[in-house]
Amino acid sequence: MTETDTADVGIIREDFSVILSQAFATYGLSVVTDRALPDARDGLKPVHRRILAGMLNARYLSSRPTVKSAEVVGLILGNYHPHGDASVYDAAARMSQPFTLRYPLIEGQGNMGSEDGDAPAAYRYTEMRLSPIAEAMMADMDRDTVPLQPTYKQDPRVVEPDYLPGHIPPLVNPSSGIAVGMSTNIPPHNLSETLRACIALLDNPHLSVEQIMTYMQGPDFPQGGHIIGNEGIKDYFRTGKGRIFVRADVRLEETPRRRALVVTQTPPIGRDKLKASIVKAINARKLEGLMPELRDESDTEKGTHIVLELRKDADAAQTLMQLYKETDLQIALSFQMVFLFGESMQPGRQPKQVGVPELLNYWNNHQIDVMTRRSQYDLRKAQERLHVVEGLIIGASHAADIVAIFQQAEDRTAARRTLEQRYQLSTIQSDVIASMTLSQVTRLDAGKYDKEKLDLQVRISELEYILGDRKVLITALKKEMQQLIKQFGDERRTRIDPDGQLLAPIEKIESLHEREPLLVALTRNQAVKALPAESYKARGKNSTAVYTAVRGDEQLRQIIATTTQDYLLCICSSGRVCQIATHRIPVGTRSGKGEPLQGLLELLPGEEVVTILPVDAYDEDRYLVTFSTYGKVKKSPLSEYKGADTDGVQDMKLAEGDSVVTALISLGRGEYIVATDNAQVLRFSDDQLRSQGRGGQGVAAISLNKGGIVISASSIDSDPEVPREVGVSNNLDITNLLILTEAGRGKQVPLGQFAPRNRASSGVPGIELEEGDHVLQTLLVQESDTVLIAITHGKSEQSVVYKVADIKTFLRPHRGEQLVENRVLSVIKL
Repeated sequence: MTETDTADVGIIREDFSVILSQAFATYGLSVVTDRALPDARDGLKPVHRRILAGMLNARYLSSRPTVKSAEVVGLILGNYHPHGDASVYDAAARMSQPFTLRYPLIEGQGNMGSEDGDAPAAYRYTEMRLSPIAEAMMADMDRDTVPLQPTYKQDPRVVEPDYLPGHIPPLVNPSSGIAVGMSTNIPPHNLSETLRACIALLDNPHLSVEQIMTYMQGPDFPQGGHIIGNEGIKDYFRTGKGRIFVRADVRLEETPRRRALVVTQTPPIGRDKLKASIVKAINARKLEGLMPELRDESDTEKGTHIVLELRKDADAAQTLMQLYKETDLQIALSFQMVFLFGESMQPGRQPKQVGVPELLNYWNNHQIDVMTRRSQYDLRKAQERLHVVEGLIIGASHAADIVAIFQQAEDRTAARRTLEQRYQLSTIQSDVIASMTLSQVTRLDAGKYDKEKLDLQVRISELEYILGDRKVLITALKKEMQQLIKQFGDERRTRIDPDGQLLAPIEKIESLHEREPLLVALTRNQAVKALPAESYKARGKNSTAVYTAVRGDEQLRQIIATTTQDYLLCICSSGRVCQIATHRIPVGTRSGKGEPLQGLLELLPGEEVVTILPVDAYDEDRYLVTFSTYGKVKKSPLSEYKGADTDGVQDMKLAEGDSVVTALISLGRGEYIVATDNAQVLRFSDDQLRSQGRGGQGVAAISLNKGGIVISASSIDSDPEVPREVGVSNNLDITNLLILTEAGRGKQVPLGQFAPRNRASSGVPGIELEEGDHVLQTLLVQESDTVLIAITHGKSEQSVVYKVADIKTFLRPHRGEQLVENRVLSVIKL
């Protein structure tokens, strides 16, 4: 083809390299501005902004029921986002994941994915709606605060914002993206800290990075974890680019049978990848201190809980250092904060890498612009309404004349002209009155509109004052930020160790459970529950203090004080001993029923727990002393029970028909007081009781009279140099023995009335019993103690609280006083 022929057919010759460069530049700009980078005013990419704005316009609000995700996806595709459904649903599902976003913008229902790498279920199965914080982020969007543009649908009724009012700072949620020639990776931050930093910058926009870090510590990941050192934080705060090291939070769990490292918080990485890295390191023999087993006990209630059992001879701290070195329990994260910037009421078109001070100052200016435009809009609307109200006041004052004008006029247009001429009304005012029916005109209330006029004038004055003084506007803005902190703020999850060193040896591993005091209650129907330590705090002052009994107290069999790091020895009636960690006891309330022991321990048919004892250490110089109903006693070193677990171990061998009645922990150098149901009381020294191994038959504690059985036993510590210990009764200041019978009679008896005797003797009478009555319980008490007595009350039961000081003291032979008129079921010391 000749050049003439080419010209004839209209073909233009151009250099291919020029066309390619121009096309690639257009493509690159599109990727940067329309896909990959977030806007600095709201922290969102276009797809996220379109999803949120579309859901707001469709009223898929947090106060309304969730809707099918398929409905949301269809709405966004049809009106806003000309791309595939996968891109919309993936973005929406991500905004609902609490392990991805620090503050989720969508509330999802159904399988929206998991930390273990599971993908969300198909959008026909899940549902969603806006979260409250997303609604707060988009507040005021309908008040001329942001530019609204037609969408690709080209329907004038369907518009989308170039950016959102964005009342939530763009740093609180993470964002990442790869554009042409640039990328962004923005970490999440705590909302309360970020807003406080913004408030400080409103007062002084020239704060240094160090000053800002007094308000805003650094990244705050949804998974928690802790950051080693703060140099990387300072780098990206200052320049927008930096590198940090994040470690998992690992605690040490020790039980009598095993030790384990438990991962409770992870770096911002999926649990599936984390577990895969640990398994890979174990298989490569890089973690010699671990057993070749990894148990993931994570769930929605207790969160991440990955158990790594240690070998018997392993050094826990050294093994943890190996884990940090060889697995993803410690990772490095690089940040590059690149946002799109733009002028007010213009879309963001300028990508820029920024540090925290510059970004937050820009966002503050955006918030000032939003508040200014919102106030201008409100002022304009208030002025327009005031103009209408002034016309309605005139209409109310001349209602009869206006009705006559409408009746006599040829049409509404003529009537409107007459109104404007006679009452000096504007076209807008006359239109409002003319649009009313005659009955509405006659019912116009001048007083109502006078009040509205006054309110509007006050509102207009306030808005003019705000718009006329920048300081006043900023003060109002700071109040709104404080309100957001109050409404959505929470505690930081990620710990930062500013002085931490990656190679520094680990000196101590924190326990999995913090040592906190609590009470554990055993009920008569074989249930157990943990209670706050203050559950039985006395009401009143000093000697007048009393406890308040509530429903549920009448079921109590025993209350012990312990801590969350202790273990409970559960002494069974069959002579077996089970053990359970205190932290595994469900926390309940005083009125609650508690958790059945059958579900916590592997009890045998017909077996019940008769007492529970707290243990914090299995020392050789402490003993478990067990008493049976037939008068037997066995003393064994506490260390013998270190291997006990929920399945139990056999302890005291019992004769046929015998059962364990109680047990206690002793220091092995005091005395014991044993009581029977027919009022025998024997006091004997621990010197007469030799120690024997677990599984022994025991020896005689008391010689029983015909038909008598042991109903209680107590210990007296006789060494004043020994401090009070967990599980050991320190009875130096206890002076009396409280005796209570089934018929409700009771008394205090001085301990001096019970002289020490030989073990296996019959003891002495402790109370004079009436015919048919039996001793129910004996307790060592002092004047300041309080006891709770459970009694029958018709067909039900109830509890009565007694101060020990109000119970009279008598000598042994006396039959005591009638404390309650009903049959006594149990008595415990609070």
